[in-house]
Amino acid sequence: MSHILDLFKPMIPSLINSLHKGQAGRVAVMGGSKEYTGAPYFSGISSLRIGSDICHIFTPTEGGTATALKTLSPELIVHPIEKNDPSEIIPWLLSLHVIIIGPGLGRSQGAWNCASEVIKAARNINLPIVLDGDALRLVAENLEIIKGYDRAILTPNFVEFKNLSDSVKKMMGDTSNNLLKPEQVASQLGNITIVQKGKEDLITDGNQVILCDNEGMPRRCGGQGDILAGAIGTMFAWSQLYYKYNNNNSDKIQENEQQYPISMISSFAACSLLRHSSKKAFEKNRRSTITQDIINEIPKCFEELFPESL
Repeated sequence: MSHILDLFKPMIPSLINSLHKGQAGRVAVMGGSKEYTGAPYFSGISSLRIGSDICHIFTPTEGGTATALKTLSPELIVHPIEKNDPSEIIPWLLSLHVIIIGPGLGRSQGAWNCASEVIKAARNINLPIVLDGDALRLVAENLEIIKGYDRAILTPNFVEFKNLSDSVKKMMGDTSNNLLKPEQVASQLGNITIVQKGKEDLITDGNQVILCDNEGMPRRCGGQGDILAGAIGTMFAWSQLYYKYNNNNSDKIQENEQQYPISMISSFAACSLLRHSSKKAFEKNRRSTITQDIINEIPKCFEELFPESL
């Protein structure tokens, strides 16, 4: 599948002196809760390590979550959100290239109501969305908030995918005990992109399927999904920017589209980077490998996967 990485390479922003801050990606993460502070940090710092210029974190004040995140890294722009008020987030959407919703979000009704309003607002302006973690449980309860939006990427693990499958079957009137295939779920939801995480990452838009089975690591430390969400969001933003600034190169873009949509190309590149980084981290740290070890490998592994990407 190295040819898919070749399709992604032109979408990586060139590092040239004439660039302005933000042109290589303005990413946001909406998530975090009093129980889960690390998740949005892992997504956000991974995005910056991959090469986005700016990363905003929208996170609640409850339980000191926002304060804790502010102390983890001065690189992240942390917005403390009072009482899950979506009006504190929605005005920022116009300045973003992608929003990642779900890492550490939790399952409170207030957080879910806020996330629903932000998803609706993002759809209204065609902002790319990556949905992860508890945001996928929210989608499973209300498929309509994401159905038909082809600028959305969903990143379920096995349990999260089963919830989505059950909800789609209910929508279809299917009373069997069968688990739908990811491509069936993607198709029923209007050909949105699904990245089903597992031993192999299966990426589909309902029409086509790509498997990412590159070697990763056997250590299942928490946080790897958060890294992947940050990676997918960043790379999806880059692909959107590539289209925006290369509209005079329509023949090349059309050729790529006929092979795979950019949501799938971006997702495959992100899955490949996470697997390569986790493999390298495990080679050094073995059983003691933690999420930060994987993040530390991202810079070198990115250059190994995408040589001469400057």
